Amino acid sequence: MRSTTRRSEQVITSQYVTPQGICDPEQAKAIAKKLFDLYDRDRNGIIDGQEVSPMLVDAYRGMSKAFNPTQADVDTFVQVLDVNRDGKITYQDVENYALRILAGIQPLPSYSIQLPPQRQYNRMVEERLEVARRLFKKFDVTQCGFLTRNEVPGLLRETYKQLNIEFEPTPQDVQAWMDMTDTDCDGKVALQDFEQSIIRSLQEQGISLY
Repeated sequence: MRSTTRRSEQVITSQYVTPQGICDPEQAKAIAKKLFDLYDRDRNGIIDGQEVSPMLVDAYRGMSKAFNPTQADVDTFVQVLDVNRDGKITYQDVENYALRILAGIQPLPSYSIQLPPQRQYNRMVEERLEVARRLFKKFDVTQCGFLTRNEVPGLLRETYKQLNIEFEPTPQDVQAWMDMTDTDCDGKVALQDFEQSIIRSLQEQGISLY
């Protein structure tokens, strides 16, 4: 890093610092895209409340702090990113935030990116997913948007109970389920991970999804 003096003002320059912020606009956009792709887990073009919670958890983990966000925390963070106040976080919202915080510029207002609607699963698949969502909500005892290893045994017991099967999962059963469901290997299972495991199971059974 080098410094120069001009009109009694000190100007600090380096390969990382620009007059606008800590990186240039293109770098800020690239970071925004990586973040959006990482947390838009259901690929619907919107980061919803359940996807915001892992963002906050990971952000605090990066500062070596444990954090279980409340609904109020999630709502506040949504308000920060949702600058156009349309009630949802789109890619454009994340990009605008990155440009403002990382590149130090205020983007002009623009329309949110509209992605084509996803295909809808058939009724039977949606019913299976709805059951999965209820089970997930029941055993997400901390209401943090994901299941930890300690919460998995209860979920497995209840799943088998609905099939009229008595089942007491062993640590090996829990590990096998985590290996199958925790696709990003972060030690926790988000609702989207759980739903995708249901979809994969149905596909392996040869059941039509649409």
